[in-house]
Amino acid sequence: MTNLVMIPAFGCDERLYAEIAPLLPSNVLSSTIIADGDNMAHCVEQVLAQAPEKFVVLGTSFGGRVALETTLAAPERVRGLVVIGSGPGPVADPRAGWRRSERLRGGEADQVVAEMADMIAHMEGPHGAAARQAFIDMCETQGVDLMTRQSDALAKREDLRPRLSEIKCPALMLWGVHDKFAAAADGLRMSAAIPNGRYVELADCGHFPTIEYPDETAAAIDHWMEDVGLSPVV
Repeated sequence: MTNLVMIPAFGCDERLYAEIAPLLPSNVLSSTIIADGDNMAHCVEQVLAQAPEKFVVLGTSFGGRVALETTLAAPERVRGLVVIGSGPGPVADPRAGWRRSERLRGGEADQVVAEMADMIAHMEGPHGAAARQAFIDMCETQGVDLMTRQSDALAKREDLRPRLSEIKCPALMLWGVHDKFAAAADGLRMSAAIPNGRYVELADCGHFPTIEYPDETAAAIDHWMEDVGLSPVV
């Protein structure tokens, strides 16, 4: 049995992966861990405290960054890494990150979520509107306090690019071509910098492949896990 730990994006929960979980092989046991520390080190601690001893870690956006940091922090426990729409670089504009946190604390959560929702999905795609609404619904459930802590963690993230070569486990970078938060080129470069990295992109897709194209996303993960020996024979 392979344990697959899935870490949701900013403001999201297990619903981000609800459509792909049933599509994964029966020998893959998936679970969701919501990381909500106010810095990345705390988020990693949360994941490692709840995860099985050995596991494959998958994360989307904010969760993808936590997955990256977890892999670097505990290489002896992480057997494989899947990053969806999350680059390894530092904060491009620290002031913008802190401004987002200030707005969340200042009563502008609905506006912040709506602005992010407009960027989340590729609205021209077949499930863009559904992905947008799903993000809004999840953020409403998770609440302002959680989003503010996650926003703070994102605002303090450091540059992991010099350390990517330290990741020795198999790694899959899975991207929507029309991702507005993390350019697809970032995923391609990251896959080249990781010794056992692989890059897969989904056309006509935005930031949330697991909602926009669940069948294709699950198939890509399944194929990769089988190819690199992470999906044992039942």
